[in-house]
Parts: sequence; structure tokens; C-alpha cells
Amino acid sequence: MDHTQELTEVSLLSLCQRAVKDGNQVLHVFPDHRSVRVVLWRKGEGEITEIDVGPGPHARPSERGFPSLRFVEEQDFGCEALEPAAAEREVIGEGMHVVPLGPVRADVAEALRYEMDVLGDEIHALTLRRGYKRRGVARLMQGAEVGAALEIAERVTGTSTVAHALAFSLAVEDALGLAVGESTSVLRSALAELERLHSHLGDLASLAAATGTVVAAADLYRLRETVLRFGKEWTGHRYLRGVVSPGGWRRGIRDTSRELPSFVEEVERQFVAVRRSLDRTNSFLDRLHGAGGIPSKSLELVGVVGRSAGCNEDVRWDLPYAWYPDLCYGRRPAGWTTGDAYGRYFVRCEEITQSIAMLRRAGGCGAASSPPPLDFGNGLGYGLVESPRGRLFYRVAVGGGRVETCQIRTASSINWVAVPLAVANHNILQDFPIIDASFSLAVASLDL
Repeated sequence: MDHTQELTEVSLLSLCQRAVKDGNQVLHVFPDHRSVRVVLWRKGEGEITEIDVGPGPHARPSERGFPSLRFVEEQDFGCEALEPAAAEREVIGEGMHVVPLGPVRADVAEALRYEMDVLGDEIHALTLRRGYKRRGVARLMQGAEVGAALEIAERVTGTSTVAHALAFSLAVEDALGLAVGESTSVLRSALAELERLHSHLGDLASLAAATGTVVAAADLYRLRETVLRFGKEWTGHRYLRGVVSPGGWRRGIRDTSRELPSFVEEVERQFVAVRRSLDRTNSFLDRLHGAGGIPSKSLELVGVVGRSAGCNEDVRWDLPYAWYPDLCYGRRPAGWTTGDAYGRYFVRCEEITQSIAMLRRAGGCGAASSPPPLDFGNGLGYGLVESPRGRLFYRVAVGGGRVETCQIRTASSINWVAVPLAVANHNILQDFPIIDASFSLAVASLDL
């Protein structure tokens, strides 16, 4: 498939600004040999185009100010806060000092260093230092067989296994012109919503724990474990790995036509009880309202973070894939406008309710068997899905059953730009754990 349009001698920043003004969204910016390519999505039309900016100084986005320009040759543009791991820095000002946190932190937190400039208890600035455990995921995929590359994609982040496998599979299917049947589409959407369910439940549990609401946190962690165990019984893996594949499935799964509806009904009953308890706990709500508010509405944020700040983008509605045209019909994406910790809490709760409704509707899906061996040809394709954290984009070029190149753009890589702004927006040190938990972004999706 030919997705490329030639365009030379133009500022990359000006190009992206003009593209957005024309109704496009920048999905990715990446280097390709001596050139730089920009992938654009015209929302509402489903059209994805790729522009070759060409070689030369004009193709390097040294200008700052456009949030979508993040990863060109592993450097960050448009986000002063995200920097590679570096030496200690100093702050100037009477009473100002730096409060460091990380990269090694408590529990299972990922390696990221927070440096907060503090005066008294108030946080005046936050610098994030990353790159401690960069894995080179795209390089590992390059040259690998499609099946091996798919296994790598599933391991980018544990809470988005299905999303990454599905985005990769959609890109390969787009490249090769493959189509899947309705039963496969239904099962893909059901797995994606089950993953969204356990991911959001875990995020809400962490948020409840950060506010000291330990009983609700325990209930949410227990409910998340219930969902994970059901996933294990259904697919053979707690995080639903080893199922989704280009063209179909890698292995058969159990028939859940009778079990899934009753299971989600019980999950809904328990979740409604926990949410009702939290919504009636003033000590919980008071810590969320106004905490970590996003000061700018022009950051092009996605997922829960974006929808809590007035952006209603959701790929399930905007570019429906799998069985989402039917699942989303008559519904609207969950949204809020405040952009604070409460907004992010509210949107996650609403999305859990939506996922339960979608799973109930998909409850008639049966078991799937492994697809026949595929005859892989050559091509370039795109996969765009709504992961639990937001928009996830894959660009995959395949040839002879192997991945020639793969580019990935995750929701966390887009949304991390908002964290320093939200933390330093009239918040105090005691607010930081709550704000961090309310964003719940993945460092693994940033340090690819």
C-alpha cells in the first residue's frame, strides 16, 4: 500500500501546525534513514497519510512548542520536562530546594526520577528524568519474524497486552490486505474491554491507596484480581497474552458464551458498591478536587487524561475497529472538563461501566480456533487502537514474513508532557502521590 506523500523544504513545526489547522492529528514523527516522516490522521474520515519531509536541517524539529513532536532520533522536542538521565542539578532562590524521588522507588514503581523544586511545601516546578531502562523495542522487532515481533509487542506494558497485540496485528493486516471474520472481531473487542477493566480497576485501587482509603483500595485490588483470574481461565494467561494474532488467533480459547455475562454482572455489582462508598467519602473526594489540574487545554492529550480535560477523542468511536462499530453505537465516550485528579477518577469509573456494558453485549461470543498458516507478502500498514491509557499507534512494514521496520507511539508518551504542568499547578508535596496515581502513566511506554 502506498501511504506516502512527498513534501520537501518545509519546517517540521510549521508542517505539523498547518496539518492540525487543516483538521489532522499528528500520530507520529520518526526518522527514516536520512529523512524524517510525519504520519497524520484526519479524524472523522479514517484517512491516515504519511509525509516524507526530506533530508536537511529543515527536517529536524529543533523548534519547540508543538507537543506532538516527541521522538525523533530518541530526543524529545516540545517538552522541556522530559530529559535523559543526567547529573544532579541546582536551583537558585532563597528557600528553594530540590526534592528528588527515584529512579528507584517503592513497591513495583518503574524507573523514573522526579525532581521537584519546592518552596516550603509548594511545588514550583517538576523535572522528569528518564532513560534508565530503555529497551530498544523497535530495534528488537526489526528483522524478527512476525510472530516473534508480536510477542515483543505484547510485553511493552503488562496492562496493555491486548492493545499492543491488536494494534500490531491491525498494522500487519493493513499491510497485507488481510481480513478477519466477525467472530474474531467480537472476541478481539471483548478481550480489549476485559483488559481495560482490570487496568482501570488497578489504577483506581492505586488512587484510593494514595488517599489513605485503604478499605476501598483493598476491594478494588481484589476485584482486579478476580478479573485477572477470569482472563486466565478464558485464555490461559492472566494478562491475555498469546491470543491475538494477525489474521486471527494463535491458539484456541474456551467458549464463554454462558460465563461472561454472569461474570461481568457480578463485577458490576461489586464495583458499584465500591464506587458508591468512594463517592460518599468526603476525605477521598476532597483530596481529588483541584489536585493536579492541567493548566493548558492545547496539549493534545489522549485517553483518560485527555477526556478528563474536555477532549472527547476515543479511537473506538473516531476510527472504529474490530467489533466497536456495533459496541459503540448509541453510546458516547466518557468525559469530564476539570482536568484534575477528580476528573481522571470520574472518567475511569465511567469507562469501567462502559466496558462492563460492552462485555455484556459481547457475551454471546464463542470459542475461537487458531488460524491457518499465513502466506506473508510485502507491505506497509498502520494500526490504531484505544488502549486503556489512550491512543496507541503502530506503523509496521513487513516482507517475507518478517518485520522490516516498526514504529510505536503510545498514549503515555503523549501524556507525560502534562504531568510536570499539573504537579506544579499550585500543589503541595502531600498532593504528589495522588496526582501521580491519578495519571497512572507507564514509564515502559515512554522508555521504549
